[in-house]
Amino acid sequence: MTDDARPTPSPDPAEAERLAVGGLFQPFSPVYQEDPARSFYVEAHARAPVAYSPQFFAYLVTSHADVMHVLRDPALFSSARLLEPVVPFAPELLARLQKGTFPLPPGLFNNDPPSHTRARLLFSKAFTPTRVAAMEPQIRRFAGELAAELAAGPPELELMRDFTFKLPMKVIAALVGVPYEDMPQLKAWQDDWFRLYDPTVDEAGKLAAADGFVAYQRYYAELIGKRRAQPADDLISALLRAREGEDSLTTEEMISHLVVLLFAGYETSASLMGSLLFALLGEPELWRRVGEDAALLQAATEETLRMHASVQMEPRHTTRATAISGVEIPAGATVMTFFGAANYDAHVFPDPLRFDLNRPNGARHLGFGWGIHSCLGASLARLEVRVGMQALRAALPDLRLAEGARRSYLPSLFFRTPAAVPAVRG
Repeated sequence: MTDDARPTPSPDPAEAERLAVGGLFQPFSPVYQEDPARSFYVEAHARAPVAYSPQFFAYLVTSHADVMHVLRDPALFSSARLLEPVVPFAPELLARLQKGTFPLPPGLFNNDPPSHTRARLLFSKAFTPTRVAAMEPQIRRFAGELAAELAAGPPELELMRDFTFKLPMKVIAALVGVPYEDMPQLKAWQDDWFRLYDPTVDEAGKLAAADGFVAYQRYYAELIGKRRAQPADDLISALLRAREGEDSLTTEEMISHLVVLLFAGYETSASLMGSLLFALLGEPELWRRVGEDAALLQAATEETLRMHASVQMEPRHTTRATAISGVEIPAGATVMTFFGAANYDAHVFPDPLRFDLNRPNGARHLGFGWGIHSCLGASLARLEVRVGMQALRAALPDLRLAEGARRSYLPSLFFRTPAAVPAVRG
């Protein structure tokens, strides 16, 4: 046999399987958007818990143990490059973004110790158990007012628009010090920020999004300037007071932190409430029972966090070569860490596709992440959800899903946000 006639070596079967499973990660496909667990997570657990996606040039880590392994070692699995686009921005887009500040200084989530440690300590003062508990009367008032408006309005409702976004927006606006009437515009600018990283958005759309993101920065710069001149009882003023002197935050650092905090302050709670409403209203008896049973509402909330975590995945980058469950990962590699998939690991959560209100270890879910980058406002989000559902149930005891309503989620690489929760009352 000549050299040219020698058979081509067969690819390593394990590597081939990792590539095959990586190909199932299609975050913008309708099938994936509808149910990432059935379209990807379950297969990944069974076939290749550490897979590889050539499309995203990334290792995909899905098992509960491996995700925890990544999260507990931020020195090895860095968050500093989290906002780097998979495909580098075009020169024209960069030029448009640099009319503001781009890239922004590291915020809370795209940061590593020791810089992250200092920032988190500063922001954590706004989310102490005492501070969060003190906010309950105000949250109850907001939720009661919104629920009463729905009870007095038309019978057809869209609860994402009419309630689940409005409540946390009111709360985070009051906490940060942003006028609530500005929140729709701020959300539009936040959406522009994420459109910059969406591979389905064309270049014209990204240029328009860049203009929106620059306008967003200018809005915050003006508001910070006002608070420097005239402090108020809000987080912006508290941050300015806390860092007076040599260690003060620059305006650009303040903007970076506020961009992340405002988004996290409403998006995660709104998405969680939307998914929870599908679960509760889908079973009228369950909706009836949660009105009198706070423990049942808490169990439903935690199981929804497990099955429909608002943040499904975050990337990390290796600072040196390593291995995860025997899979070699080179230095500088992108490692996509799937909280959503970890929550479907049958080794931790038996029968993971079932919505189980009696799950004994439900609290082990990673619905709010884990480790140094776990959700800073998790306790506030849980409070908003509890108070919000109680207010809705009291004002609208006969609320039900609209005829033909079905779960539908917005396309996203990272998040799981219901597109709409259509409902009717009466």
